[in-house]
Amino acid sequence: MCGFFGLQSFHFSKDQKILASKNAIKLLKTRGPDSDNFILEDSDNLTFSHNRLSILDLSHTGNQPMRSLSGNFIIIYNGEIYNHLEIREELEKNEKFSKWKGTSDTETLLQALEIWGIEKTLQRIKGMFSFAAWCRDTKKLYLARDRFGEKPLYYGWISQIKSFVFSSDLIFDKLFNNINFNINPHSLNDLLHLNYIDNNHTILKDIKKIEPGSFLEIFFKKNEIPSLIYKKYWDIREGKSKSKNFNDYKNAKNFLDLKLTDAVKSQIYADVEVGTFLSGGIDSSLITAKAQELSTSKVKTFCIGNENQSYDESDYARKVSKSLGTDHEEIILNDKIMIDKVPSIINELNEPLGDSSFIPSYFVSKLAQKKVKVVLTGDAGDEMFGGYNRYTQIENLKKINLLPKFLKKIIKNNFNNLTNNSLNRITKIIRFLPKFKNQFYLNDKIKKVLDRINPDFNQDDFILSFLLNKITHNPFNNSIYFNEKKIFENLNYKINLDGLDNSYPQKIINLDLISYLPNDILFKVDRASMANSLETRAPFLDLDLFNFSQSIPMNYKIKKSEGKIILKDLLKEKIPDYLVDRPKAGFSIPVGGWIKKPLLDWSENLLNKKNLEKSGIFDYENIQKIWIDHKNGRDNTNLIWSILVFQQWLLNR
Repeated sequence: MCGFFGLQSFHFSKDQKILASKNAIKLLKTRGPDSDNFILEDSDNLTFSHNRLSILDLSHTGNQPMRSLSGNFIIIYNGEIYNHLEIREELEKNEKFSKWKGTSDTETLLQALEIWGIEKTLQRIKGMFSFAAWCRDTKKLYLARDRFGEKPLYYGWISQIKSFVFSSDLIFDKLFNNINFNINPHSLNDLLHLNYIDNNHTILKDIKKIEPGSFLEIFFKKNEIPSLIYKKYWDIREGKSKSKNFNDYKNAKNFLDLKLTDAVKSQIYADVEVGTFLSGGIDSSLITAKAQELSTSKVKTFCIGNENQSYDESDYARKVSKSLGTDHEEIILNDKIMIDKVPSIINELNEPLGDSSFIPSYFVSKLAQKKVKVVLTGDAGDEMFGGYNRYTQIENLKKINLLPKFLKKIIKNNFNNLTNNSLNRITKIIRFLPKFKNQFYLNDKIKKVLDRINPDFNQDDFILSFLLNKITHNPFNNSIYFNEKKIFENLNYKINLDGLDNSYPQKIINLDLISYLPNDILFKVDRASMANSLETRAPFLDLDLFNFSQSIPMNYKIKKSEGKIILKDLLKEKIPDYLVDRPKAGFSIPVGGWIKKPLLDWSENLLNKKNLEKSGIFDYENIQKIWIDHKNGRDNTNLIWSILVFQQWLLNR
């Protein structure tokens, strides 16, 4: 896991390029503190800089930027190629290449690019990665990103300095702080509706990100904007087409066990110690169980707890650790510890994200980094095997939307603006039903259902509304783009891709795989871990395991409103049933209460008229309505938090 930056310019002097490279290295230091370097190429028109977090081949032969044996290719790279030893064997056997300088996966990737070319290499490698590779002979630059979007890659043409830039993080506005980078209103619209920025947009208008499973081919010509060829080398439809079908549950479970073993075995390989995040949930417990099975010593596991029992799962993590025999370490945080760090932690984001679980993710990464350099995570288990309530409850939600129009109008008129006190009373009544007795965050779930009952919604719109942050007032001034309909259209387009399962649970799962997973979950984990110089790996995103998840019937994943059936049954073979059969909790913090009390001064400062009007983006009066409603008991947490994060990011630019 590393950081990199590059710049191509016929306009900048050699000294300016060197200065930009050195400054980028400073900005990306936490992504790679072990070594750094930069080089100039293409008659000094192109610069590559790199920060290294050493994981494989800890010697200097793994350092970057790296040149191929012939000198024709140069690479800067972030990530891990898990099958790089297989690639080496294939290059040695079929291509007669054997002149390796070291044992790093970077060198393997580089020689594959030189021998096979970009498209064959991308089809053959398995891992998480983003890289920039320059070919001297063809004078072409390639920018590529992994299939699921685990590793970020940003690029853009900055017209003010006539330069093309690319990097593993969004640092350009800090690097060139004399340039006014405009805010992308479409991205801000995404942030407030989805709490993350979707598609290939970024918060900066002229900067984009490579989408997962894609690469760019770039050709530079003096006094012209670079020509770009954008190509998709993979999408989720391939998972369906390349999978075998399973009609026997027992065989499917055994195959899952085998593929999960293979995935963890390939990802636990490193020249440094590897641990796991262990929350006590299904996904992290299963990954940890596999890691411990494959290890000859106790696996180091890490967990963050909360003194607020409503947000604490550490007791379950402790019990899972004891059952598996891991070397467990935890930190129990109170609100004060987290609250004191909130502004500085948000400042670690070079691009705003409205997911408040970034904060506990940061703390657990900080804890783990003291003992290991790499951790395995349970990320993507929910998306691949049907874990979220929006998958498991779709049939029940569809029934709600089938209520007569007049009844939906009554519900909308009477329950649409509930205060927290009113919601608490409703929740107490519903908890008398056995099914809801032990549900986590029941208030939030009830509120979300009531808020989204709309007499005019068709079935697709109703289901998709559960992915959106409900906004009652337009927070922007009149010059800023605000269009919920456009976001609905975009989401509808994504869930109706040809060649994919059209059942509602699978449609929403696929949508999450191409939208929510890369742009929220993987974004969050990458930034939280890299801020602490820690590499995270997600075995559930192994390509073979993904193909398997696409091939099994939905009732292996979801049955009677319960998700991850096959994962739970496999986990029960490894730990006691009572640690598996319990409500899903998630990874949350009580941020809605924080911003009304202990974080009130910070919040009110960011939302005051001076700071809001400074950006020229938000309408002060409408923001005040949203904020006052929240303080008076109407829960606008998601929207307010995204605005606060954006304002803090703006302040830190």
